[in-house]
Amino acid sequence: MAGTDSLAQAAAEISQLMNTEVEWSSGIWRFRKKRAVKLETSTSGFYYSLNIEVSFYGILDGRSAVNMAEVFLLSEEVPIITSALRQDAFLFPTHYLQQVMTMAHGLCCLQLESLEPAEHFVGRLYEALLVLE
Repeated sequence: MAGTDSLAQAAAEISQLMNTEVEWSSGIWRFRKKRAVKLETSTSGFYYSLNIEVSFYGILDGRSAVNMAEVFLLSEEVPIITSALRQDAFLFPTHYLQQVMTMAHGLCCLQLESLEPAEHFVGRLYEALLVLE
């Protein structure tokens, strides 16, 4: 049970850090947040609501977690975020996956997955997202 308690504590800390509610279902902790961005063309401007979804679930030792994130970004934000991720104090774990999917209208989805303490994963992502503010 100590592993479950530590994951619940990590979820509470992450919820506070991200300023969002936490959902728990079937052993998975999930956080969702939106940010508004404006895309301007030569003739008009559009506001988009871009989603950030982070989730994790514990594994046997109760310390590490399988962490996943989908972050929707403008195409010009992708190199900024990926550079910020590399510069964080927490080094990338051995098990780390990062890929970018290009979508319509100059939008991208950055998908991340790692095996490490959830606080490290979310802390790295949070610090990288601060660069966009």
